[in-house]
Amino acid sequence: MALAITTVTPLAIDLSEMPPLMDIEEAKSQAILSDRTTTQVRTPSPPRAPCITSMVRSLTVDDDYFERRVLRATCIQKNPVDDFHPQYSEIVPGLFLADMYTATSAAVIRDLGITHVVSVVKRGCPHYLQDLKHICVPIEDTRHAEILNHLDATTEWIRRALAEGGQVMVHCVWGMSRSASFVIAFLMADRGMSLDDALKYVVARRKIVRPNSGFMVQLSFYEHALRRRRERRTSVESILASMSRGRAWKNVK
Repeated sequence: MALAITTVTPLAIDLSEMPPLMDIEEAKSQAILSDRTTTQVRTPSPPRAPCITSMVRSLTVDDDYFERRVLRATCIQKNPVDDFHPQYSEIVPGLFLADMYTATSAAVIRDLGITHVVSVVKRGCPHYLQDLKHICVPIEDTRHAEILNHLDATTEWIRRALAEGGQVMVHCVWGMSRSASFVIAFLMADRGMSLDDALKYVVARRKIVRPNSGFMVQLSFYEHALRRRRERRTSVESILASMSRGRAWKNVK
């Protein structure tokens, strides 16, 4: 059964301090690519995983051959990246990033042994028929869309799934901006990467990744929040360690 994330405990950061976002003429579907990844993304590259071109029946309710064709056309026709192909990319062992067409393919789900799916789409969230654990994060790919308050819950959900030995698929429509932002956030939170390192790491495994400018700003705030948490945790652990050493000294005869 699909489960939508609707309420998440807000991060302890002041969003009013968020700097003005960049102006984008086509914020609805186009994303501004960071200077750090322009060369990498615009360089034509072959798929890093098998292209999913067959029109097999998907795992969604009442989905058939013709609807699969429409979905595939949607994923390809409106995509701003010339070398885009429906495909999945394994970012870290057990964590995959993909477009919606690939993520709803029964063959892909079966072959990869997917057990958990994160759908980052505002409308048309797929409803998986098989016994898969599935959450839907209702986000649009615009610079004004808020992802910050969803990052903690989604990151923890992915972390638990991987810890249980699961295989996780994260997708939006193209696997470029929305879903990529959540995967980047996971790497920052779980692997301790900086935003810059996490972005480069994901782009190296999926060339088309390009979070929009609004998401990049919010990921920067998330990076700051994670750093503050680690500093507080380190401080508390240091105090507890000192107290423990003090008690041990008193017990010495």
